Amino acid sequence: MKKYQFVEKTYEEAKEKALMELNVEDKDIYIKESEENGGLFKSKKLKLEIIKKDDIIEYIKDFINNVSEFMEIKIKIEAKKREKYIKINMFSNNNPILIGKHGKTLESLQTLIKSSIQTTTGFKTNIILDVENYKEKQHESLEYNVKKIALEVKKTGIDSTLDPMNSFERRLVHNVCNKLGGVYTESVGEEPNRYVVIKKNEKE
Repeated sequence: MKKYQFVEKTYEEAKEKALMELNVEDKDIYIKESEENGGLFKSKKLKLEIIKKDDIIEYIKDFINNVSEFMEIKIKIEAKKREKYIKINMFSNNNPILIGKHGKTLESLQTLIKSSIQTTTGFKTNIILDVENYKEKQHESLEYNVKKIALEVKKTGIDSTLDPMNSFERRLVHNVCNKLGGVYTESVGEEPNRYVVIKKNEKE
């Protein structure tokens, strides 16, 4: 995966040059900045390292194709670039195997891909890996259930302890409860068994 470097006096100058020479937009790249020593009597300059999201997508596709051969399943890939993340949606002839129990295989594969990209490029990237929108449907269901639970806590004043969740799901719970009002949330425990407790907010 190719990395591009641009060195200028300021971040703005380096970025403008990068976008022009690479013929891309902000949303199409990841940027890592650092200072470069100009030497004796020379001012420091700012260096930008850049990788294209299109190159990352190709890397992910190759990674998944290798996994599909190992798992002996056929996988089609749909990729979408967003400003803050890349969404990879997979379609296979054996979704249950690809997803795993409670989504564990899917989560492990996402972690492996992100780790591999960081090892290869030195960049931290936000990759969301899904199988036929399985995660999206799960999150919609979680949001619906959390609202019901939060309203019950608000009504009865009895705390509700949820099942262990990953960091994304816990953040979703916190956000839902914050918007709802009348309740507050606390994350408790250690990974991978960290969970959320929903409590009534007596001050509201």
